[in-house]
Amino acid sequence: MSTNIYGVFRTLKVSNVSISSARLYCRWMHRKPAKVLLPFEHKENVTLKKEKVIELGSTKFQTKTVNTNLNNTLQKQQKHLAKPENSGNLTQQENSITPQLPIKVSEDIRKTKENKLKQRNFYLNQKRVFDDNGDIIYEKLKENDSRISSLLVKLKSKKERIRTNQMLVEGWRLIVDGLEANCKLKYVIFSQTKDLSDLHPFLPNKGVEIYKISYKEIEKWSDVETSPGIFGVFELPSVKNIKPKSRPLPMTFICDNIRVPGNLGAILRAAVGAGCESVLLTKGCVDLWDPKVIRSAAGAHFRQPIHTSVVWEDVPNILNPNTSIFVADSNVADSDLESHTSLMSQIPLLPYYGLEFPNLNHITLVIGGETEGISEDSYRFALEKNGLRLNIPLQKGVDSLNTGMATAVIAFEIRKQFLQAWTKTKLEKENSLNN
Repeated sequence: MSTNIYGVFRTLKVSNVSISSARLYCRWMHRKPAKVLLPFEHKENVTLKKEKVIELGSTKFQTKTVNTNLNNTLQKQQKHLAKPENSGNLTQQENSITPQLPIKVSEDIRKTKENKLKQRNFYLNQKRVFDDNGDIIYEKLKENDSRISSLLVKLKSKKERIRTNQMLVEGWRLIVDGLEANCKLKYVIFSQTKDLSDLHPFLPNKGVEIYKISYKEIEKWSDVETSPGIFGVFELPSVKNIKPKSRPLPMTFICDNIRVPGNLGAILRAAVGAGCESVLLTKGCVDLWDPKVIRSAAGAHFRQPIHTSVVWEDVPNILNPNTSIFVADSNVADSDLESHTSLMSQIPLLPYYGLEFPNLNHITLVIGGETEGISEDSYRFALEKNGLRLNIPLQKGVDSLNTGMATAVIAFEIRKQFLQAWTKTKLEKENSLNN
């Protein structure tokens, strides 16, 4: 009995809730929607009512009666939209009432901007690098600007590099190396101001044109997968302008038929590291100012005097008259000379560590390419100067080393012997003075 009564009451309660929910939903569906007030609508046609809005206060609920009648707003909108008959008089009155100070201020600002623009254009025409505040002056170019394309296209060609007497370097480190070597910088092309700020302490006061372009355009002209985002264009450094920073060794390299850019760059880098006096490039070598050679040399172009396109007849005029000639040869023993020329067989072969180089006045090392090897002119020149062939003994089954690596091994052996001899002489002098 009690169970039936509980079920009846529960059914009535659920039905009562559903009925009230349906009633509220119907009221909400049949309510009048909010009216949109148009600015041109007359005040009499607007019928608004008052409505209670519950707001949440800081401590308790507060009720406030909000009057939604926007009569003041409508009046203001109607005044602005209405066209008065005497609009011309009102305009004159408003102009007479308007203060003149803002107009003068705007004119002063405009004149100041014009003066700054004229001054900037004047500095750009004079190729000045810094303005009066010490900031770097540069010109921002649009995409595919003809000045950039024509300049970089020329620098990609060997003939144009020689004709314009210019070279292209990539990366702010190489630009700094060139500036520290007192080489003349002509152009700087960059994409981010951070890279330009790194050059600030090294840039000259004038003579450099600086352009800013997008990084995508720099990637088009770059020779590396991830471009550093900055180019520098220098005048080709001459042998007279390049001077070693420290005392060089009495040693000269002659590059014979080095046609791989990476190998030539490695040889130049080893020459600078070992303290070589100068480097000679004979005809047939790869272009010294090729971008790959410049990148692999890591700034050696600015630290090492380099003679290019040297003919063998002019080599004796460039070298020290008391020099000793050595040819870097890959042959291990004289028994392997059957396939070589008679000139090579007449030159003795020694291991690279089998000589005391400090006893010699000057050393000249001839280095050949990996594919072409030592030319006949090199052997003839070595034979005329009573030269020797130097060999690096290798593990059985290994034919030879890379050209750049072999040059580094021989060069640093010579450097080690000279440093040991100089140190020994210095200690003997100090001991003689103390005694």
